[in-house]
Amino acid sequence: MNQLDEVVKFALYQCRARNNPITETLASYVAQTILNKRTNKFYLEEKLNESELNELKNETLNKLSNQNAPDLKTIQLQIQYDSAYVEMELQRQEKIKKQSNETGKYIDDVVTLEIKNAKDFEGLTTLYTKMFHYLIYKNKELIEDPINFDAQAQFNMDKEVGAALESVIPRAALGPFVSLNPSEKVTQLVELANLVIGIRLFNKKIGKGGVSLSSLEDLTKYNARELSEQIKQIALETIEQCEIYTTFFINQDKFQMNNEDIEKYKDELAFLRQYLSYILSLQEDIEQSETMIEQNRIRFIKEMEDLKKLLEHKSSAPKEQVYPKFALLAQSHIGLFEDKQISIERVELSRLLVDLRKMMKLSMPLAIQKQCKQMESTQPDNLALINYQPESGVQRLLPQNTPDFMQTQLDYFGFCIWSVVKKNGLLIPGKPSLGVFRYRDKNCVFSNEIAINEFLSEPQRYLTGVIDICRQKPHLIRLFRVEENFKNLNLKLTFESGSLLSNKLMVDKDVQTPVHFIEKNLDPNYCWNEWELRRKAIQMANIRKRQTKASQTILSNFKVDSEAQVYEMKDQSTSTGQNKGLNPLRPRNYIVGLRDKTYNQQ
Repeated sequence: MNQLDEVVKFALYQCRARNNPITETLASYVAQTILNKRTNKFYLEEKLNESELNELKNETLNKLSNQNAPDLKTIQLQIQYDSAYVEMELQRQEKIKKQSNETGKYIDDVVTLEIKNAKDFEGLTTLYTKMFHYLIYKNKELIEDPINFDAQAQFNMDKEVGAALESVIPRAALGPFVSLNPSEKVTQLVELANLVIGIRLFNKKIGKGGVSLSSLEDLTKYNARELSEQIKQIALETIEQCEIYTTFFINQDKFQMNNEDIEKYKDELAFLRQYLSYILSLQEDIEQSETMIEQNRIRFIKEMEDLKKLLEHKSSAPKEQVYPKFALLAQSHIGLFEDKQISIERVELSRLLVDLRKMMKLSMPLAIQKQCKQMESTQPDNLALINYQPESGVQRLLPQNTPDFMQTQLDYFGFCIWSVVKKNGLLIPGKPSLGVFRYRDKNCVFSNEIAINEFLSEPQRYLTGVIDICRQKPHLIRLFRVEENFKNLNLKLTFESGSLLSNKLMVDKDVQTPVHFIEKNLDPNYCWNEWELRRKAIQMANIRKRQTKASQTILSNFKVDSEAQVYEMKDQSTSTGQNKGLNPLRPRNYIVGLRDKTYNQQ
């Protein structure tokens, strides 16, 4: 165990003894950031002596013991939310991967099955059974509650799937499917699954089946749909609180506050900004999900109404009309099913954020907050005060000279880095209306003209200063999205599922790749055997010349016109020597010398 692990274990045991349990991830993160503050590195190159090690232990323990510190609350918020988000994504990806692998196995069983010919009854029966098992699995994927899916429901679903499969492609009509190539078979199987699901959805709508399939109401009306309005309300409240703190720091000279309270308010503002970033990100995901749900809902209703009109007073309809409708109906249902699962995950994340927000108590008095609401939080812009020189190496982007100005990605989360560096981590939003200043691929915005002029005079100083501030205040690393400057931060997030997430260490590697990629278009059905090709050519030529018979076989090209092909009876079994059973008085002929010359020998 290295010394850094020893510090982490010490902090865990001491916090637990003080009835203040913490996670190993938090202890490791705090210990590494304190070490980085001292040595500018997140790892120990040289072994610390006993006094230095004890000092590092005590500082880490003191940092972790102050659970009400706003900066520690921000770190807890980042770790817990990021851990929960990534864990959900990993579980969802693992589920998708598992379903994809299982689906691939069922498809491979169907595609790789060898059928002798279109009249092979046993082979066609086996093929039909494998196709049925594939369809059963695809329908089971749409079960919301597999635990309560009993045997009777399974029997009813099997019966419905079997009937739908028989209506789409009967067992006797599998001949054309057998003659398809593997890629065409895969396409047909995917379309077949959508058709079967669409038929079952229509049967559910008319009350004649659809066991285990969720209705449109269940997929569109649930508690998660109300999350969008709740998130919007939380976002508005958080934005208002951030504006109050921002107004306080803009008019800081009007308040008589000590430095300790001011630094505390800065950390509280950082917590609110980090919390707001998570809320806005979650709100964006929810809005995208809601858009997809609404599109799928409208398409589902449209296709269902069209099918009703086509099949309302008919027992059958042309497949060219109904099959595309069934397929679109199934795709809409699957889309709604997946969007519902994602929305439920977003509900859990929102609850986690709300709980973490409740744990953070703001210390700014209400009287000061009321005064800040009445003050001006912004100042008028004066572009004439900006002393911009193109030869400074900084590029200025304005709406009138940049076509995609509104899509420009801002670094440091859009905060004024001049305020961060000059005022020890103060988060003041920049004003894009003053222009976006690009230096060394970093797009920066600033809160006023003074900040812009000072940045233009020494741009590298402020880029370096932001990293130094993040080293002093590690809770700003994730907020500013500058993890690439702290690559050696070995932050490991271990989940209940056993998966592991860690910041990847970027190293220089040589990768040899071809300059020109050569595409190889190989036909797997092409016969490379020359003798096989000749045999098939002779067979085809012989079939065209001769009349085939009912007992035609693969070797029929070697047959002759006679009804029975036999060899003439031999006078003797061998042409050499005196063998038993031969007439010694009968002369024997021997062929010697060249092939065209014969000699009679008595």
